[in-house]
Amino acid sequence: MILKGAQRGHALHLARHLLNDRDNDFVDVHEVSGFLCDDVTGAFKEIQAISKGTRCKQPFFSVSINPPADVSVTVEMFEKAADRIAEANGLSEQPRAIVLHEKEGRRHAHVVWSRIDAANMTAINLPHFKNKLQSVSRDLYWEYQWKMPNGLRDRSLKSPTNVTLAEWQVAKKRGKNAIDQKKLIQQCWAVSDNKTSFEEALAEHGYLLARGDRRNSHVIVCHDGEVLAVSRATGLKAKEVRQRLGGTVNLPSVDDAKEQHAMDIRQQFARLAKDAKSELNQQLAILNEKRRILIAEQKKERDILDNGLSIRWQQESKVRATRFKSGLAGLWQKITGQTKAIEHQNMEEAHKALQRDRVQRQQLIDAQLNERRNIDKQRTRNRRQGIGLIRDIHTDHNRLLTILSQENSKIRQSIKAEHPNKTAHVLPEP
Repeated sequence: MILKGAQRGHALHLARHLLNDRDNDFVDVHEVSGFLCDDVTGAFKEIQAISKGTRCKQPFFSVSINPPADVSVTVEMFEKAADRIAEANGLSEQPRAIVLHEKEGRRHAHVVWSRIDAANMTAINLPHFKNKLQSVSRDLYWEYQWKMPNGLRDRSLKSPTNVTLAEWQVAKKRGKNAIDQKKLIQQCWAVSDNKTSFEEALAEHGYLLARGDRRNSHVIVCHDGEVLAVSRATGLKAKEVRQRLGGTVNLPSVDDAKEQHAMDIRQQFARLAKDAKSELNQQLAILNEKRRILIAEQKKERDILDNGLSIRWQQESKVRATRFKSGLAGLWQKITGQTKAIEHQNMEEAHKALQRDRVQRQQLIDAQLNERRNIDKQRTRNRRQGIGLIRDIHTDHNRLLTILSQENSKIRQSIKAEHPNKTAHVLPEP
């Protein structure tokens, strides 16, 4: 179990957090012990009030107990972990509250102790509690034979991506094959018979036809700023290219073509990112609705089970109570020692009944967690895929704009070297 603890103040904020049934699928107040009040909010107010008699600003010690996602953890195991934590930090005699949460297909617990020693009106010091929690956590992993996280076994092995669970791969740079690129341009040339059709064929692959620096030369500007001569790419002479494409007066310059590419890139990637977010939201909306319906059905199942367990407990309690006789028969039971034997028998049967009910409830909880876990895994998978796609889109967008910016810098430097007193009119920095 991963244990995370903190000293805290603000009784009402802490109580609201523990009782928050909006962000948690199920909230179960398992234990409120050692307080005059029997509810979480009242108990925390009680601690806050007592702390006014001390200088303590953080009278609560709150610990979250997070077991592995794929194991079944009973309430007894959570209680045992809480007892270990209390013993390690000198809080065994202190009032505490245990609240169980179920969220994202996982079950975890929050335990809150009072740090205030009411008899001496002092706050219990908690030196090195993080190290102690880590030690208890290791012991619990070893005891239950769970696979221990690397970061818990050795701090140097802690994953830097542990907070987000899985970092998406940085967008891969797309390599270009010069041979395939020439073949593509040659195909565009083959399916066209004039300048207009050639421009349309190139545009389908993100290329723009432009005029080169040389007189009446035709060039192709790629979306990443690379400039290719049409004659070299097609393997034709410049004269043959001019015969089909005509003059270059009406063609954009290389700088204008790059500027057009930059505008297209911004618009295209903005559209792609919007589409990716829209698709992700649609997928999550469907899964969230399924999850909402499932949780509502599971709450009904738990209510039915709890009502059934309560009715059975009352019936069994009545049966146990009928064993005690009244009047002279009851007096005879006491004299002969039968009353003690019946009390002992009733206690054993009540304890077994309590354990039976807990097992039955735990089995239902485990089954429901498995049902929700399938949907939660799918939600997480879709969310990660969507975030990864959006990140890829932004990465490609930034990479292409960077390449265009670098090409512009080269042009500025070239013009400045040839004409020191001339201002270079090139594409603005993206």
